Amino acid sequence: IVKEYFIRVLGVPEENVITLIDSDATKSRIEGYLVNYIPANVQKNTTLYVYFAGHGAPDMEKGDPYLVPFDGDTRFIDQTGYKLKKFYNDLDNLSIQRSYVFLDSCFSGVASRAAKMLAEETRPALIHVKDVKLKKKKIVSLSAASVGQASNAYPERGHGLFTYYLLKGLSGDADADDDSWVTVKEVFNYVSGHVSRVARRLGTEQKPTITPSLEKIRDVAIGKVLK
Repeated sequence: IVKEYFIRVLGVPEENVITLIDSDATKSRIEGYLVNYIPANVQKNTTLYVYFAGHGAPDMEKGDPYLVPFDGDTRFIDQTGYKLKKFYNDLDNLSIQRSYVFLDSCFSGVASRAAKMLAEETRPALIHVKDVKLKKKKIVSLSAASVGQASNAYPERGHGLFTYYLLKGLSGDADADDDSWVTVKEVFNYVSGHVSRVARRLGTEQKPTITPSLEKIRDVAIGKVLK
C-alpha cells in the first residue's frame, strides 16, 4: 500500500521503487541496495523516500538502536541488525539532494504492534535506548514513537497507527493552509497529533518524533494534494 501511495501521491516512477517484503527484507539486501545499488542509480537532484515497517531493538549493553531485518536475531543484534546510526550514515553518504525516512518501528525492546518483549527476560524499564539525532538537513526522519515507547497497531484500519496517519497526511489531510501542497512540518504535526490522540484512546502512549527538530529544518513541500 505504501508503494502505491509513493507512486500515486508522491509521484515516484514505479520503476524506481524498490520493495523488500518479508523474506526479501534481509540485512544484506537492505544494506546492499542502500550502499551499492542506489548510489549507482541516482543523481544529485534525486529525492529518496525510505519506508520501514518492522521491529527495532536496542543493544542491551550499549543501548544503540537497530533496525531488525527479516533474518535479524535480537540475541546477536550487533551482528544481525542494521545499526540505526549506520543506516543514517549510509543515507548521508549518498550524493543526492534529500532523503525522507519514515520508520513505523520502535526501539524499546517491545515487539512492534505486540505486547511481548523481543528479547526474553527483559523489562522495558531496565532498557536504556540511545536517541539518534540528525544534525544535517539533508535527511529528515519521522519515527512512529519516542524512545522507550512501542509503535502500535490500528486494527480497525488494518495498518500500523503511524502508517495510517502518515498516508492520510501525505494524501492531503495534512494540508493545514489549503495551498494544495503538504510540507514536512504539516505532515509531522498532523501525524503526531492524531497518533498521540488515538494511542491514548487505545490505552497507551505513542508520540511520533522528527529529526532534525522542527526548529532546525526548512519547511519544504513533500507532495501535491490530489484532487
